[in-house]
Amino acid sequence: MRIDDIRTTVVAVPQKRRYESSWRRKGHGHGAQVSVLVQVYTDEGLVGIGESPVVYAGSASATVALIEGVRELFLGADPLARNVLMGQMYAETGMAHFGTQGLSWATSGLDTALWDLAGKIMQQPLHVVWGGAWRESSNFYADIPPADPMEMAEMAAQWVGAGFRTLYFKVGFDPSLDIRRLEAVRSAVGSAPRIRVDANQAWSPGAAKRILKEMALSDLEYIEQPLIGSNLDDLATLRRSIEVPILAHESSLSVTGSLNVIKRGAADALQLDPRFDAGIDGARTAAQMAGIAGLPVVTHTFGELGVATAAILQIHAAHPNFILDNQTYYSNLEDDVIEGGLLPFDGPALQVPKGPGLGVALDIEKVSHYAEAYERNLYQERRENEAPTQYYEKSYLMYPRA
Repeated sequence: MRIDDIRTTVVAVPQKRRYESSWRRKGHGHGAQVSVLVQVYTDEGLVGIGESPVVYAGSASATVALIEGVRELFLGADPLARNVLMGQMYAETGMAHFGTQGLSWATSGLDTALWDLAGKIMQQPLHVVWGGAWRESSNFYADIPPADPMEMAEMAAQWVGAGFRTLYFKVGFDPSLDIRRLEAVRSAVGSAPRIRVDANQAWSPGAAKRILKEMALSDLEYIEQPLIGSNLDDLATLRRSIEVPILAHESSLSVTGSLNVIKRGAADALQLDPRFDAGIDGARTAAQMAGIAGLPVVTHTFGELGVATAAILQIHAAHPNFILDNQTYYSNLEDDVIEGGLLPFDGPALQVPKGPGLGVALDIEKVSHYAEAYERNLYQERRENEAPTQYYEKSYLMYPRA
């Protein structure tokens, strides 16, 4: 069996609400979830599917161009030689020197499609290919956009009423506002639901220590990346000096980053994303390293349709230390491009697909519809002359470390 063709399709699927990120990307969270679908065709008729996020310059055409740029490296190759093919791609594109993160966002859909093909060739879901399932469903948390504290408290109560057991929101803005938001959410939902907050590297070590001492009174499950990702020494020192557990994210974007976090004792849990570094293999390797160190792991989202969500669910099933609730924006989608429509939530849980490969298939009519929607810019709702989101304007507070 040989790879006969690689095709990409850009789709725009509407979302229920605008989502403001703490990062200031103009247009982020507006209108539609834009993704690049990847299909890898073989000369024996099997087709593998994958999905790449739109990251570079916020432009789907940039993602497509990067995939097209490596297309010739895969044509005519054995689809089961995935590790060799990806290694050759990193070498030929210079990523072996620059780091795989420079290309992996775009090529993650290609990586996923090759894994989907492997499962289809073996006629097994990927979690079986990888050694079996530790779970048949996986839990996700509810995200609350930054807003007035009372508005956030109301949203939190609605999520808990819908069965979600873990709540998440951004901090790292004004400390007093961060704390008021946290206190309002905790007061609204009581002591049982878990609350985790994400500082996105916002604080100096001293500021983090002071702010988290007060936040600890609201019983945080953990704080995500309080310090800059490269500062593992201070992150490890902070971990030893506060009551709140630390989740590494920007520190653990790569396999080597995850290894260094574990070696330094810099976090209590790791957040992984197969698109950040060495693909699905990289995320699985990091999960296994964390498991050996006795640490739980969760997965990160950049906004996924059903194809990428199915890949995440297969990873969750195959590794025992995905015991915490994971991140997703999937509940914000109005529709999907897979057969059967949106994967249904049961409270906070999604079932792990059991079909061959990823366990999902593309709905060709919906792919065509949402590809046309992208071409016609139907769901974008970007406002002309709109300034970038200002959520990440902050003061760098320099508190003493003592």
